[in-house]
Amino acid sequence: MTDETKKLVLQMSVGTLLWNLILAAAGFFLAPVLGWTRSSVLLGLGLGFVCAEGMLVHMAVITERVLESGNPGYANKTTVMHSMIRKLAYIVLLVLVLWKLPQINALAVVLGTMGLKAGAYLQPVLFRADKTKTSGQ
Repeated sequence: MTDETKKLVLQMSVGTLLWNLILAAAGFFLAPVLGWTRSSVLLGLGLGFVCAEGMLVHMAVITERVLESGNPGYANKTTVMHSMIRKLAYIVLLVLVLWKLPQINALAVVLGTMGLKAGAYLQPVLFRADKTKTSGQ
């Protein structure tokens, strides 16, 4: 990955982590009210964060690969194929969690993974000052 992409991935990861920390704080208090154990919710959020980071890195690597190719047909086919692979792997993981690991709250995994969206939306907000520094030079 290029340095610029690594920086963007790191910035988005901050938003993802922030999202998961907020959910962890809420889950700590709400889990017993909803009949879940705190540990299952926190483990689920942790696994969701790991999934989100894995997806983010995979998307960054694939995006750079297809941009380097310069071939629109290859780019379209490759991004669609890898998007489907990511979704399939995630669904398999969720099925395994539901089936084999009752100690992990599957809803918390999904909510933790949604931190990827939060990271994307928060990146321009959290790092606005960084952007103005680079554009002013």
